[in-house]
Parts: sequence; C-alpha cells; structure tokens
Amino acid sequence: MKTHIFIATTQGLVAIQNITPIDDEDISSVVSVNGTSTTANISSSYHNFVKKGVGIIHKMFGACSYRVDISARIDQGNSWQVAMYLAHLAQAKGILGNGEVRQGDRVICATGEVNTTNLQVLAVNEVPVKFELAQSQLTQWTALGAEVQFLLPQANQSEIQPNTYIKLISNLEQAATALPNSIQEQSTSNIKTKKLVSNNSRYIITGVVVLLVLAMFFGLSKFIPSDNSTQQSVAEKNNISTGDTNLKIQLVAQLKQSKTCAQTSSQSLSLSNKSFAELALSQLCELHLQTPQAIGQLLLIAQDAYTVLPLKRNQPGWQIPLPKNRLADRSYFLVTIVNPLSEEKIEKLRLYREAMAKPTMLTEAALVIWLQTQDVEFTVYSHKLVLKE
Repeated sequence: MKTHIFIATTQGLVAIQNITPIDDEDISSVVSVNGTSTTANISSSYHNFVKKGVGIIHKMFGACSYRVDISARIDQGNSWQVAMYLAHLAQAKGILGNGEVRQGDRVICATGEVNTTNLQVLAVNEVPVKFELAQSQLTQWTALGAEVQFLLPQANQSEIQPNTYIKLISNLEQAATALPNSIQEQSTSNIKTKKLVSNNSRYIITGVVVLLVLAMFFGLSKFIPSDNSTQQSVAEKNNISTGDTNLKIQLVAQLKQSKTCAQTSSQSLSLSNKSFAELALSQLCELHLQTPQAIGQLLLIAQDAYTVLPLKRNQPGWQIPLPKNRLADRSYFLVTIVNPLSEEKIEKLRLYREAMAKPTMLTEAALVIWLQTQDVEFTVYSHKLVLKE
C-alpha cells in the first residue's frame, strides 16, 4: 500500500511524485515538473524550507538538498509546505506513492504553511476554493477503494463546512498522524489470530499445569535444561555472529581501476570487532555484504539520517546503496537477522529512530537493546564510507 501526497492549490491538486536526495551543498534543492528540466517557481522557497538554519527538512531527514518532482507547476505562496513535509516523512518510511492512486492506497491532500521555528501550521488563503476543486477527485478515489483525507489548518476552520474528508491540524505532529502507522493498523488476520489465542487460552493453561505435574513427578532434570545450557542457548540466540559465522560474513567492494567503473577489482574488507574497515567513496562502484543462506534479512540503518532500509539479496550478495554527492562521511549499521522482522516491526524501528531528537543519537548499544526486545537472532555490524582517499 502506498501513500500519495497531493498539494491543494487554487488550480487543483498537484501530486508530489518523487523525492531524490542530492546531498550536495553546492547544489540547491529544486522542484521540477513531471520529472523534466522545467522547474517550478517555488524552487527557491523550497530550498529555504530544506536549508538548515531557516528550514526544517535537512535537520529532520538528513540530506542538505533534494530534488522533488511534482505533477504540475506551482508558482507562488507557501501553502505547499505541509504537504511537502508529509511527502518527505512518507519517503523516509518507504511508502511515498507517485500520484497514481490504486485500490487500497492512502491519499493525503493538504494545504498549510509551516512556522519553521515552532512547527505550527499557519492559516492560508483560498481554502474553500482549494477544497471545492479537489472534491470530485476525492469522491472518485473513495469509490476506487482508497482512504482519503484532506488536511487543513485549524486556523481556517471557520472558512469551510465540516466534511468527512477534512482533518484539521495545528502543528506538524498532528499532520504526521495522517500517515499510516502499521503498529496500530494490524491486518484482519492478525486480529483474528489474537482472538483465537484468547478463546483457547484456558486449554493452554491446562496443558502447562499438566507438564508441571509431570516434571515434579519424574524429576525436574528431565524437563529443565541446566543453567549452563540455558545461558549458552540465550547467547547463541542473541549473538549469531560467533566464530564460524563471522568467517562467512564478507563486505565485498568493487573498486575502480581507472576514472570510471568500466573496469573494477574486487576487495574483501577486513572485519574486526564487528566493524568493517573504512572505504573511500571516490573509488567505490558497488558494495555487497555476503552472508550465509541462514540470514533471512539485512537492514541498513544510517547514523546521520533517519533511514531504516531493508536491503535486497542478489547474486553477489546483499546490495548496499551508495550515497551520492556526499559532503561528509557516511556511517551506518548493517543488521543481519535470521528470521526476518515483519513490516510491523520495521515500522516500530523507524518510529524508534524518529523519536530521537537527532539521527546521531542512535548508538550501537541502543540499537542492540531495541533488537533484543523483538525476539530475533541478530548481529549488528558497523561501517563507514569516507570522502578522503
């Protein structure tokens, strides 16, 4: 399910189609129309909305500049700011749609300016016109089977009649609640399973009592493992990268042989205390983590941004995306997991990250503590990509 973000304007709804981090201070953030070289007149205002010091996007989402594609021109005003913030948040969660709504998707239309000091949502002009122009499209999406909301500043409440689509917001925290939260929105099958467990709990309790009686009768030693074996079991469960497994974990880089990646050489990075040797970005073409087949999932968790990204396994291994146009080193964690975390648990991890005032507040110890609460077998590795040779 995707979440599509639309800016409500006096010319109709404008979709935010894509967001690409540029992360280069020499390049200004830009808003382009339909993926072309045509730029919208709000580009300079959007650049300020991103820029650290006056804006909020760089501080919240990590990159110092971005390219945003929208479906139509927007020439003036700041009422696009709430929708743009939501689009960045959706992109960070990996759920941003491209404006092509399908059954089961979520649609958020928004208008509102942001006070970048206190994150309050300010009143904007022409709200009745914006809603009237959007209403027929909202009805069509609802008939299609999409979940639709229209976000308005609380300060504009008196200008429009109550409507089932309308959600009033006074700050960005309230606006963010419009995005799907998989922690709260469990699937029907999960809910049914919980009810089934609840209905049959008395049978489970009875079975436990019978086992305890048998244990007491025949001797506890036959049913309960020794302390040493229990401790060994726990250690194996929470730290799978011991001895033999570590030998099978390799971070393999494809390095340039010349100025381009036309010819490359392969290099396996050394591993010490679960930290791979640093690597220069300028010489890097591709990067893969090779793991045993028992590893069912690999998460990349950035230390300088709120990124939590499940990676894909291909023939060379788990492919690690390379940052472009970096102005600073990139430090990140790689978490190998035997039994993959569900989408619900990954969303919990994202929310755990976003609750931190700064991305850099995530330490390896804090990450390990969180993972230990998820009842999974995992190992945390660290790595740094550096700008200097």
